Amino acid sequence: MTACGSGNFLVIAYKELRKLEHAILERLAELSPSHQMLWADSKISIENFYGIEIDDFAVEVAILSLWIAKHQMNREFHEKFRVEIPLIPLKETGQVSVGNATRVDWNTVCPNDGATEIYLIGNPPYVGSSMQTTEQKSEFSSVFGQRAFSKNLDYIALWFIRGSDYIKGTNAQLAFVTTNSVAQGEHVSLMFPTIFNMGIEIGFAYTSFKWENNAKHNAGVTVAVIGLRNQSSDPKYIFTDGLEISATNINGYLADAPSIVVGRQMKPISPDLPAMAFGSKPTDGGYFVFEPDERAWLLDHYPQADRFVKRYVGAADYINDIERYCLWITDREANAALGIPAIADRLKKLAAWRLESKAQSTVDFADRPHRFKQVAYKPTDSIFVPRVSSERRKYIPMGYLDDGFVINDQAYAVYDAKPWVFALLTSSMHMTWTRAVAGQMETRLRYSNTIVYNNFAVPPLPEEIKEKLTLAALRVLDVREYHCEQTLAELYDPDKMPQDLRAAHAAVDALVDSIYSKKPYETDEQRLSDLFALYERMTAEEAAKAPTRKTRRTAE
Repeated sequence: MTACGSGNFLVIAYKELRKLEHAILERLAELSPSHQMLWADSKISIENFYGIEIDDFAVEVAILSLWIAKHQMNREFHEKFRVEIPLIPLKETGQVSVGNATRVDWNTVCPNDGATEIYLIGNPPYVGSSMQTTEQKSEFSSVFGQRAFSKNLDYIALWFIRGSDYIKGTNAQLAFVTTNSVAQGEHVSLMFPTIFNMGIEIGFAYTSFKWENNAKHNAGVTVAVIGLRNQSSDPKYIFTDGLEISATNINGYLADAPSIVVGRQMKPISPDLPAMAFGSKPTDGGYFVFEPDERAWLLDHYPQADRFVKRYVGAADYINDIERYCLWITDREANAALGIPAIADRLKKLAAWRLESKAQSTVDFADRPHRFKQVAYKPTDSIFVPRVSSERRKYIPMGYLDDGFVINDQAYAVYDAKPWVFALLTSSMHMTWTRAVAGQMETRLRYSNTIVYNNFAVPPLPEEIKEKLTLAALRVLDVREYHCEQTLAELYDPDKMPQDLRAAHAAVDALVDSIYSKKPYETDEQRLSDLFALYERMTAEEAAKAPTRKTRRTAE
């Protein structure tokens, strides 16, 4: 075991093995009194428990904890079998060493001869790439050696790679309690190919769950448990929501699906899906944006300004019904807008603010103060998708907006949107895909158009299905309007969601599920398995077309 801290995992493992030993001895006694000779001592030695810990005080605590655990189990042994196992003299001290587990050769701590049964367990430290110290960054080269690696890897990846190197080609196995983000989003493509290329597979996985430990800095995070071993024909299992699910293969997203990774995709792989873009980015120093009272003042004094003012929404604004507005001025209308003194004054100050920027790209826009720096808005209906949303919600609170809303860069937008697309995106099928392949900001879901939306596999949809999806989407929107006194944050709170809204979403779920399977899904893992299978097929078909297109262009 590595990064063992004060020895909690070692102690629990030791106690559980001793309890198992006691149960075996009791059963043997029931079968025949002749087995009583086995009761002289325990066969479980703390010398077989290894650890590496960087904190020398924690090492001493771990050793002491193992002694206490042995004493406790010896007392239980005496109570069951009336045989005393003396603790004194202390002959066993354990094999807990002081050291940095990312730099120490694990074979010097616990030699792996390839044949010995070794189980490596632990909950190594999680540190995101942006939070790592210079020392921690330097440890990546020590672990990866000549292999390429990304600077965006979580610190815990070092234990997965070092552990995979340690068990490669042997009977040893490992299992780590890990932040669930290692099996989500871009991180999957950064870490798991290196592991799988060693001939290592995931033998079992517990999908995301809340976990806290007794360490000095309480983890209190959403985690997964991932077990690695050398490739074998032994059964594989996914554990989720109290269920044990047999799997053919467990990929880096902890799904029963091929070991593929989902990379950035610049356009949807599903031909039916329209493009999704970042919202518009003002880069304005706040001069484009109005609070409600400022808008009211402007329109009271200059009613003609109404055509230049639109509702302005980002993720927090929309979900919490925060009312804000912004100027929206096209090139064609710039002169008319400048004819309104209050607007002209704002744009003059905005131009000066941009000129003072250290970013040349911002300075370059100072001569166009009427324009957002990045323009995505179109005067059409749009689907609003927050970039960040609470992981507690069953559905991301998306919106279906008219042309009176400017979506900012804290959200994504699908313009020229049809309601049936809204139904797809607010379904459990799409949410399952999102939870699997999206990244996270802290514990919140971090949506991405290039990773999540563009890679969302949707079978060809006949018009009849699109019409049914449209009706189901409109029902969800109607129910939300019925509860218009509540914010979306309140409506989509999993503990407070109105029953009629739940029913409307359930109807969407059933309809979308039927597009992918004739049989109802019992778990999200089943949904994910079908999604990955369809994703693999669609991307393979697209890749097969590419050479043909190149040849045709060359011939022309």
